[in-house]
Amino acid sequence: MRYSILILALLLSAYGGSDDASSDQEIVLDEPASEGGEDTSAEDTSLVVGEDACETDADCVPAGCCHAAACVAEANAPSCGDVMCSTDCQFGTLDCGGACLCHEGRCAARLSEAPEMRVAE
Repeated sequence: MRYSILILALLLSAYGGSDDASSDQEIVLDEPASEGGEDTSAEDTSLVVGEDACETDADCVPAGCCHAAACVAEANAPSCGDVMCSTDCQFGTLDCGGACLCHEGRCAARLSEAPEMRVAE
């Protein structure tokens, strides 16, 4: 038990970093990925409409295996059986709340948006 606490403390100190360094770091979000489709709405930039026809939301699936930023018809779905993706949340993709849907007869992607970040004063 004592060794596991010691090892945990060493790991935390090795990966933790100091409070001084973290206060000076800038958070940079990735730009939205581009995997086809086009942005058709000036007021809703999180909706990317593609070319594939659909009748219901269930007809549409992600256009890529990892961090997709567009949707296609199920018949055009990529084969992702042997693909391993990272678990990070990339805003501007289908990650973290994004979804595929059928919009006016075309497969579309509602992309996730970065949360509003406020700086403490």
